[in-house]
Parts: sequence; C-alpha cells; structure tokens
Amino acid sequence: MQRSAAKMKALAGKPTEQAALLDQWIDSHTRQVPMKNSVVQNLGPTGEGLSWWQGALANSVTPALMGPAAAQDLTTGHTRKLSEAHTGLGFSLSPMPVGLKTTVTRDALDLSNHAAAVLKAMLGAVAAKDRHAVAAAYAKRNGGKTLSAALGELILDANVRGPLMALVPPPVNEETLTLDAFLEQIAVGLVYSNQSAAEMNADTLDERRHSNPAALLSHFGYTAGPLILGRWGLQMRVFTPKAKGRWQTPIVAFRGTEGVQFDVQGKAAAAKAKADGGSMQAQAAARRGGIEGTVDTVIGDASPTQIGWLQVQPNQDLIEANLARVKGKAISTGHSLGGAIAQLVPALYPAEFDQVVTFQAANIDKAMVDKMRAYNGGKGQADPVTARHYRIDGDVVPTAGEKPLDGQIYYFDRVSRDKGSGKPFTNDAAMNASAGHVTPMLSTYLRGQRTLSPDLQEIVDNGLKDEATLSAKPGQKVQEVKTVFGGSYATAQDPRIVTEGNRKLATGKLHLVPGTDPFEEVVYANIAYNTLLSHIENLAADRSIKTFEQFKTRAEPLLSGTAPLPLDPDDVTLSKVLNMDHTETDYEARPIVGYPGTMPAFPAKYAPIKSYFDNGVPISPDVRVQVRSQLEIIWRAWRG
Repeated sequence: MQRSAAKMKALAGKPTEQAALLDQWIDSHTRQVPMKNSVVQNLGPTGEGLSWWQGALANSVTPALMGPAAAQDLTTGHTRKLSEAHTGLGFSLSPMPVGLKTTVTRDALDLSNHAAAVLKAMLGAVAAKDRHAVAAAYAKRNGGKTLSAALGELILDANVRGPLMALVPPPVNEETLTLDAFLEQIAVGLVYSNQSAAEMNADTLDERRHSNPAALLSHFGYTAGPLILGRWGLQMRVFTPKAKGRWQTPIVAFRGTEGVQFDVQGKAAAAKAKADGGSMQAQAAARRGGIEGTVDTVIGDASPTQIGWLQVQPNQDLIEANLARVKGKAISTGHSLGGAIAQLVPALYPAEFDQVVTFQAANIDKAMVDKMRAYNGGKGQADPVTARHYRIDGDVVPTAGEKPLDGQIYYFDRVSRDKGSGKPFTNDAAMNASAGHVTPMLSTYLRGQRTLSPDLQEIVDNGLKDEATLSAKPGQKVQEVKTVFGGSYATAQDPRIVTEGNRKLATGKLHLVPGTDPFEEVVYANIAYNTLLSHIENLAADRSIKTFEQFKTRAEPLLSGTAPLPLDPDDVTLSKVLNMDHTETDYEARPIVGYPGTMPAFPAKYAPIKSYFDNGVPISPDVRVQVRSQLEIIWRAWRG
C-alpha cells in the first residue's frame, strides 16, 4: 500500500504519468466475473414471490426480449451496459453434447487482499490541485472514458466506491452543482404543484418532501410565475430572477408524470384517500391526481411517437406565448416525462434557451437531437445550448427514447438502510426502479458531503428530502438514504441500456390487444374537457381581448351552451396517431345468425370518434363547470 502511494507521490506534477500508473493498476486488477444467476434469482424477494410459471416465463422471456446481458444488468439493478454476452460451443452430458452456449460476464475490480485500501492510497497521493489534470489524462488514455465512470462500473458496491469517489474530481464544479441542485428543487418538486404563483412564493412547507419553497426561492432570488396548464396533461411554469438574484437566467420547467397509473376516472385514487381518512378536499385532489397521472402515463409516457410529443404538439402556441414573455435565454428543466419535454421544447426553439438540465429523464428522437446539433453548429455556434442529464443507475425511465440532447451525463446510485441500523447501504432492482426514479439525487448527495458553501447548505437545510427518510410503509422502517456518484460520461458515450425499440413496439400495438384500448379509453374520458379547453384557449390567445373581464364575457356562451363543439384539429391528428377505430362491434344489437353450426355475428357501428368528426363533441355540464373554475388559470397561462 505504502509502496504504491509512494510511486504516485514520486510522480507529483506529472499528471500523464500518474494517470498511466492508475490505468495500469486498474487494468491489472480487473477480472471477468461470470453472471450465473437467473433473472428470478437476481430479483431477490420480488423473484421469490413469483409462481413457478411466472418465474419460468421471466427467466425465458426477459433475456429473449432484452438480450442476456441487458437482462442480467436490469435485474441486478443497473441500467448501464455493464455485462457482456459470449456465445460459443458448449459441452454437456445430454443427448446433444455439443451446441451453442451463451455465457454472460461482467468486469469488476478484484478488491481482495486490501486492494481497495491500496487504490484509495494511490488516489489520495494525487495532490488535490492535480486531480483534474490526472482525470483528464486518464480519459485521454481511455478514449474519453472518465476515471469516475471506470470506478463506477468496476466497483458496484457503493459502500466501497464512496470513499474512493471522494478522491476524484466531483461530478461538476461548485457553481454548476449549486445551480443544478436548485434546478432539482424546481424540476422534481415545485413544477408538480398546482398552487397559484402567490401560494408557491409564500409556501414554507412542501408536505410530500418537506422542502421550504419560499425560503429556497427567496435565497436564490427567483419568483414563481403562474401555473400553466395546457391540453392533454401539459403543465409548466416559468421562474423569473429578481434584480439581485443568484443568477439572472429565467427557468422554464416542465412537469413529469403524476405517478405511473391507469385510473381513468380517478376513482381508485379517491377511494384510497378516503380509506386513509382523507377529507373530501383530499379525496377530490387524489381523484384529480389519478386522472392527471393516467393522462400522463398513456398520452405522455406510452405514446407511440416519442415520449412527451403528444403533450408538446397540441400546446405549441401556448409554449410559444410563454417563451415570448421570457426576457433573455432561459434554462429548460424537467424530471421524468418532464425531462423529455424539457429537451423537446429547446430542440424546437433553440434560440430561446441557454441550457437544458434534466433529472431521471426519458430521451427524445434522434431527429430532434440532430435538429439541436445543427443549430449549435450553425446559427447558435457562438452561444450553443448546453445540456446536463442526471440519472440514477437502475432507474428504467432513462432507458426509453432514442437519444439525449448533446452534453454530459452523470450517474448516481441511490442506496439505503434502516435508520439507525448501522448496516451497509444496499439497493436492488425494484428499489432503483421505484424510489430511485423519484429521489432528489443532488439534494441527497449534498447531505453526504462534509463541507458546503452557504448556498449548498441552503439546499441541504430547505431542499427536497427522499420520501423514505420521512415515513415508512406498514411493515417497513424509516430509511437512511445516500446517493453515491457513479461516473460521468459525454452523451456520445452514453452507457445506458436502450429499451425504446421495445417500448415503441409495445405501445404501437396496444390498439390491437383484445379488450379495452387504453388509448381510446383515456381519449374518450378526456376529449370533452380538452375540446372545450381548446375553444376557451383560442379566446385567451385572441389579442383583441384586452382584459380578463372581456375574456370571461366572450367565454360565457361556450360555458353555458349545450351544443357539441367542433373537434380541435390537433385532436384529429391525435386520433390518427393513436389508431383510433372509427367502427366497433355493436354487442347490444341483435346478432346475425349464419349457417347452422356457425357462431352468430354482431353488426358493426360507428365509434364515438366518428361522431365527433362529423357532429362535434358533446360537452357535459360537469366539464363546463370544471373549465369555468379554471378561467383565471387559463387566462394567466396565456397572458402572464
């Protein structure tokens, strides 16, 4: 140990040679580890709960669908490509002794015989002032692969990796970390709120994650703008810097999915709120959340086009109206589905943005990435749009979509243990897929650091908290949670497992599945609201209407009328994208009896969408009341 550290110290001031020594040591201690467990064994308690046939199906279908290497990585809680499949001749004692056999291996550092202590001593022997230069030299030797990425992939135990990562350059510099940790408060927290601007700017307690929005906004010098609600689930908000704010860049934030769910009427969510002792107001809020979450899940996440597009496309005029009021170039940010939208919008309007920062985000189509790339290499060359993407390893959402906007990617591991247990921190596939997707990773990362600037301490004191540290489900305990840095990558070297092909294949065939088509069910449940909203929005966008009172007067005939309203052209497009049927089987009609021995057949009838095309959309009194209650929100969304 001392000899290795001494060698490193002897090379002080020579970062290229120090990087070479590290590289050689890592190479000499890297081993190929065979991945022998089945998918079910990898899933641990979740796998143990499967029946024999479910387990057999998981063991056979998952590798066939994803590939054996990806199946091993995903079911051991990783969404980076860590494993490799090898196919060759295999031998056995069966009737067919020779045949093709696939084995899966994963590279890992052999840290036996105090090797971890040796590596820590070597990293510690690099002077703090030389760490960036050594890391740059290491990346140059390895085709751009960073030292942090190498350690993140080769040392999967976060308990071992954490102390080593403290000796390499941090994910980003302090200024960027401060900005992005503040953006996380908005993208993962504030933009999900339905509060008015006044309520958000005065709110001292976020009940879900116990942040203090008012304190954060005041400290960093920002004012939350009005809630912006669009059609088909789009929700966004603009945060404007004050004259003496920490930064002078406006922030445009997009909301992600209100929980992945399929609760078309919100009845299940309301029933749960009632069972939990919630008030009528809480039940109504839960119902609204269930409906919003279902629209986000089906129209946003499960879109047969790129994720987020069916929320962006019908709301482009609304988005443009808000961007027109922003002074100067903005930062675009979002989480999950919102992170995809936060990339789509700058790709459409690149001249309006300075940076894009996403958290646990889905990706977008390559064509949109190419569009931004063309801007950065052409008109925007002097001031290109930069992008940073933060991910939790094991969170499956970032495996969707084709590509992220060009920039940098930062991986973290979310690990936890029972509070006060003193046990090693752990995680698994199920934990990463659920808690990992919603954890405020940067806020949690900062709480594990020893010394912080006043700005970062403000995030620690008043920022979002991981929900598992606040309460526990029945039979579980409150957790201690850490996020450990797992490596940085240029987007050109994105290590993620890509599932977009499987996602589009599945969502593109949903309309063919027997039974209720989820796209049609969600569209029919929400088409009246979105149709009326589109007509009301046309008034809000009409510049001949100068005041809110004039807007209300002009909207009244729509709100008190009884006639069907014409289907919006964007919803005509939506119905085609979703392959909505114009005819359906009429099971209430008298069946047609054929030849003896044949089954009776039911006649076809026009589906509701055909009637909407021809005669307009009927608007129920309840929908008119709902939209009437939102008039001020709609007006402010368009006018500020």
